[in-house]
Amino acid sequence: MTAKKIEFIGTCLSDLLTEKEIIARYELLQRVYDCVRRADLSPGEKEELVKTLGKKNVASGIFYNLLSGEPIFINLPKLDSVMKINERTFHFVHTGCYADPDFARAFNQFKESEKEVEELAKLNLRDLLTEFMAKAGYAVADGSTGSGKLTFVGSGEKRLDFWIFSSIQDAELVEGMEGSVVIVPHAESPGPFIAFFQEKGKEAELAEIKVWVANMEQGTIDPFIGYPRDLAIYKQFNNPRMAMMVKTNWGRRME
Repeated sequence: MTAKKIEFIGTCLSDLLTEKEIIARYELLQRVYDCVRRADLSPGEKEELVKTLGKKNVASGIFYNLLSGEPIFINLPKLDSVMKINERTFHFVHTGCYADPDFARAFNQFKESEKEVEELAKLNLRDLLTEFMAKAGYAVADGSTGSGKLTFVGSGEKRLDFWIFSSIQDAELVEGMEGSVVIVPHAESPGPFIAFFQEKGKEAELAEIKVWVANMEQGTIDPFIGYPRDLAIYKQFNNPRMAMMVKTNWGRRME
């Protein structure tokens, strides 16, 4: 592996944690993905790091490694303490001796950068989705970086359109999305997904719009509403029964 690329990721993370000693878990995750993308790892380098980190995805592996207490980047601080601030999880070093004003400042800094982080989340989700679909034999056919829509093609005439949203709260079902997939990142609580299912679940099902969820911390994608017709895609899910469980358990509450 190119040592310079590993050094680049380490420096990228070091700069981040120097600037933000108390950092929101959501932002840390998205910044890790960003550092990995900017390192421009080759497929072979990614494979080597995945084996080292023990996750399906390099960025998710580095994220968990940062929080493990024994990061592979030895010069990084050990984020060994956690606190909830206004329903957001924040990580920091317990030896920092932080007081209430420090935590309030960290939360305000997060709110100021939230829109930027949401845009990063969509880019990161695009990267994770591209890896996921490549394993099923699909390649990107169309979709500019900022469009929010991504089209994949497989062998024969296989084609699948995706609509990328930064959160389930922002996900919209509009005309022209019939037969496509809405993909969103996971949330820190199931509440937003329950609300979406109750408000838009039947609408999605009638329009044959599938909704899938990327657990970016794990580097995995699973079905929330609807399944693919292609078994090769189905086999890539980490928990393929999730959509069935959602419909059985949450659907019963709506009856």
